[in-house]
Amino acid sequence: MEGAMRFTEYGTIKKKAANRFALIYPDVYRAGNSNLGLHYVYNIVNEKEGFSIERFFLDFERSIETQDMLKNFKALLFSLNYEYGMINLLKILKKNNIPLLRENRKDHIVITGGPLNVNPFVLKDVFDIAFIGDAEKSLVEFLDIYSGLDDPKKQIDEFGKIEGLYIPEIHKDNKIKRRIEKLDYHPLYEPIQWGDFEESFNKTFLLEVSRGCRSRCAFCLTGNALGPYRERSLEKLIEIVKEGQKRTKFEKVALIGSDMPSSLDEIIKSLSELGFQVSLPSLKLRDINENTIPLLGQDTITLAPESSESIRFQIGKCYKDEEFFEKINLIKKYSKSVKLYFIFGLPGEEQKDLDEIINFIKQSKKLIRTKSSFNPFVPKPHTPFEDHIFDFAELKEKMKYITTNIKDVRIEDLKGAFIQYVISLGGSDIGKFIIDGVENGTNLTYSSFNKAIEKEEIFVPSKEKEWKRIEISI
Repeated sequence: MEGAMRFTEYGTIKKKAANRFALIYPDVYRAGNSNLGLHYVYNIVNEKEGFSIERFFLDFERSIETQDMLKNFKALLFSLNYEYGMINLLKILKKNNIPLLRENRKDHIVITGGPLNVNPFVLKDVFDIAFIGDAEKSLVEFLDIYSGLDDPKKQIDEFGKIEGLYIPEIHKDNKIKRRIEKLDYHPLYEPIQWGDFEESFNKTFLLEVSRGCRSRCAFCLTGNALGPYRERSLEKLIEIVKEGQKRTKFEKVALIGSDMPSSLDEIIKSLSELGFQVSLPSLKLRDINENTIPLLGQDTITLAPESSESIRFQIGKCYKDEEFFEKINLIKKYSKSVKLYFIFGLPGEEQKDLDEIINFIKQSKKLIRTKSSFNPFVPKPHTPFEDHIFDFAELKEKMKYITTNIKDVRIEDLKGAFIQYVISLGGSDIGKFIIDGVENGTNLTYSSFNKAIEKEEIFVPSKEKEWKRIEISI
């Protein structure tokens, strides 16, 4: 594209206030502005009298709302959704000449939130406050206290009374209860791009239908640590979309949730009758039927067999291969292709399991145009597999076998997955390692992490398993 790219957003909030916060998504705009959690914080802070908040991304180093510099904001709120975000958080602070270590900062208070805070201890020397769990109410309580303080950083103890906050200076050994809320609140001002900066969900209103997951697949963080399952009524969902129409502009509605309610068909039908195209980024096998697929009108339907049938049953995803093929036969009546997601390297996986996966894909290709995607298994804290070791050499051999037997397959970078593993199951020693790396301009690569593990400078999984201090409820 020649010339300057057009940046046109609807639903943006531009507000003058005494307390100006920065909301930073440590990744590019395309990914970050399609994150519903970001919109929650954006709305909650802006709704509060005397407060405003402005967004920053890796490719927008000045704020979207006023083009101001990050260092001019006293409170910096980081949304942590992926492990690389922790490294990027440090790089952003460094680039803006803001001290990385909490003890060296005088002018800025650093706050984190998001699903990665089920193990916040990696960066416990960096942030002042970590929001653990749902923040709809704890964030409001935080703002109430903040507005009455002369120096929030020096008066950090004042926030200690809020449930769902981890404050390293106060909580030395305490258990921290993950906060859980009913789904009473939903953001209505969603900044949606209509210019040239395409988002992951293009011209789409993100509608949170449910939260948590009723399944307890052994590898998955959501079912094991981000529960319990909650859902919104059809009436409430329609009300949210209609109110959202008054505040922003969109053509589609994406239903957000790891586990869709039984009323899914009614939800899709009602939204379609309002004139919106409906998309489902996450679709379980049980959600696919003669009603759902025609209403969606999607060219490609995504399915997640995860592994072979026997491994599926072992990890708690109890669907037979024949059930998947029944659905694929249904899908081909209404859609052009399927995309299949698999995980390789799960505990108990053998050569025969890889062969079964390969045969599964070949059989699917005989029925419909099929794309397949593989991710190496990255163990997560608070799951039954948190002690599993990421065997790089073994996974490399398995990756080679998969790519030799399947054409046009997409496989996540193995070295990148290893770094995710290190951070996911790390402790404060990992934090010190990446802090030193960013401070000294060292490349934080697979090689550097692996050498540190071999020299016993860092330990994975963390010996202390500090994440056990986070009390989850499912």
